[in-house]
Amino acid sequence: MTDRSDAPGGGAAYRVHLCLGPNCTARGSRALLPLLEAAVARAGLGGRVEVLATTCRDRCDYGPSMNVYPGPVFYNLLDEGALEEIVARHLAGGEVADEWLFRPKPARTKPAGRSRVP
Repeated sequence: MTDRSDAPGGGAAYRVHLCLGPNCTARGSRALLPLLEAAVARAGLGGRVEVLATTCRDRCDYGPSMNVYPGPVFYNLLDEGALEEIVARHLAGGEVADEWLFRPKPARTKPAGRSRVP
């Protein structure tokens, strides 16, 4: 989607990067691309939202993933329902869709008092 005539200054109000890297693709991102484009079109946002298929977003354990600019806002673990909500709330309504935000898993730490003997 490249028509950007509705945004101020002729640019898109939002640029959406959907990951089509190997891990996200294996988790279904390629099938999500036309669904995302259709949701944007149904919402009447074709002139305000530019959808781009991109390479790895470096959040492979959380795919499919997507970045929304300006921001960036990182969305992960996407499915068709997530896309519909993100289009309606974020791209059309200007409100971040909290449920789909990237939240890294807590890092594992070693229990206190235990040490490894080489």
